[in-house]
Amino acid sequence: MVPVWLFTAAGIALVGFGVSEGRRVGAMVAVLAASVLVSFALQVVAYRSGSLVSRLSWATAGSVVLTAAGAVLFQIQTVVD
Repeated sequence: MVPVWLFTAAGIALVGFGVSEGRRVGAMVAVLAASVLVSFALQVVAYRSGSLVSRLSWATAGSVVLTAAGAVLFQIQTVVD
């Protein structure tokens, strides 16, 4: 879970500081989609029996929360500037 969340946080930071304001939402959606794919890939590579759905749910939920928080923070930054 944590590597996916770090991937999501890094992607949101790159989008927030490197993408123009008009394209941020689409780029954040792309980061979220990529983080879901990474979480599936990590679960396949590091296969452990049992509770696959639980681990994927936590990874996806954490990525969604991080993406939402990033969107709110960068929207506040846009309004303040």
